[in-house]
Amino acid sequence: MATGPGHALAVGFEGTAIPDDLAALAEQSGLGGVILFARNCPSLETVLALTAAARRLGPDVLVMVDHEGGRVHRLPPPFTRFPPPATIGRSGDLRLAAAVARAMARELRAAGFDSGLAPVLDCLVNSASAVIGDRAFGTAPDAVAGCGVAFVEAMLGEGLLPVAKHFPGHGRAAVDSHQELPEVDATLDDLKRGDLIPFLAALGAGCPAVLVAHVRYRALDPELPASLSPEVIGSLLRRHLNFSGLVLSDDLEMAAVADTWGIPGAARRFLSAGGDLALVCRRADARRETLTAIGQDIDRGALDLAPALRRRQAVRRLIDTAGPRPDASVIGCAEHRALAEEVARRSAARA
Repeated sequence: MATGPGHALAVGFEGTAIPDDLAALAEQSGLGGVILFARNCPSLETVLALTAAARRLGPDVLVMVDHEGGRVHRLPPPFTRFPPPATIGRSGDLRLAAAVARAMARELRAAGFDSGLAPVLDCLVNSASAVIGDRAFGTAPDAVAGCGVAFVEAMLGEGLLPVAKHFPGHGRAAVDSHQELPEVDATLDDLKRGDLIPFLAALGAGCPAVLVAHVRYRALDPELPASLSPEVIGSLLRRHLNFSGLVLSDDLEMAAVADTWGIPGAARRFLSAGGDLALVCRRADARRETLTAIGQDIDRGALDLAPALRRRQAVRRLIDTAGPRPDASVIGCAEHRALAEEVARRSAARA
C-alpha cells in the first residue's frame, strides 16, 4: 500500500481557515490529523466551519483539540468550561468524572471533533511540576487511574477518541518541556509502582491511543526522551505493555526536542521508534520540512507508514461505531453548565 508522508503528520496552523498549502499537502501527500487551538477558534461558527473543512481533507483525518478542562480549554463560548482535572479528582466521585467526560465528548463531537487529547494520566509526584499541576487528577496512582478509566470508558461510549497522556508520565518533571528537556532519574521499578499504573489501567479499559512525553527517563533510555526512544515506544509501550493502538507524539515544536534534534529530525526519530502520528502544531515551514524528511525516509526504504495508517483507520472505525454526532444544541447546554458547577461545589466541600 503506497502511503504518502503526510499520513504521519497531525498539524496546526495560523488563522481561522484551513490554509491553501495545508489543503494542498493533504491532497498530494495525505494527512493524519488537524489540531485546532484558541487562535483558530474565535467563535462557535468558526469552529464548526473549520472542523467541517478539516474533515474534507481526507476520510481518515483526525480532527483534534486540547480539551482537558481548567486552563487547557481552547474553545469559545458557548462551550462549557469545566473545572481542571485536579478538581474532578478531589471530588472523589468517579461517577461525576464519567459524567464530565460524557459531557465533554458530546460537545466536542457535536462540534465536529474526533478527540480532545485527554485524559491526562500523569501523577503529580513532584509538586513543582507547574506544567502539569492541576492538569493531573491527583498524586495517588490508584486515584488517577480511577478517574482515567472513567474518562476513557465514557469517551469511547460517546464516540470520542480518548488519548492517554503523557506516557510514561510527566508528573515527576520539575521543568516544562515546552521550554527545555526534563530529566527524570526514577527507576523502572519506581515507574511500575507509580507513574505507569494509570496508563496500565487505561489501556486495560480499552484506551486506543497514547501520547508520549518529551521527558528523558535515564533508566529507560540515557540518550533520548520518551517521545523519540525505541526503548520507550517500541520496547516498553509496544512490546512490554502489548499496546497495538495509535501512538502520538507531543508537539514536536516544543523546545525539549526541537532545540536538540530539530523538528524534522525529531519526527523521523519518533516514527522510526514506533510512533504513528507526529504533531507539528503551528509553523508552516516546520510542517513542510518535516514532510520532506519523512518522504526521504520512505523513498530510501527506511520507513513504512502502512502499519501507522492501519492503526489510525482502526481508531476511526472504532469511534465511528458510536453513530451520528449530537446536535450542536448540546454545546453549552444547561445540563452541562449545571454539571460543571456541581463538580466545583463538590470539590470545594472536600477541600
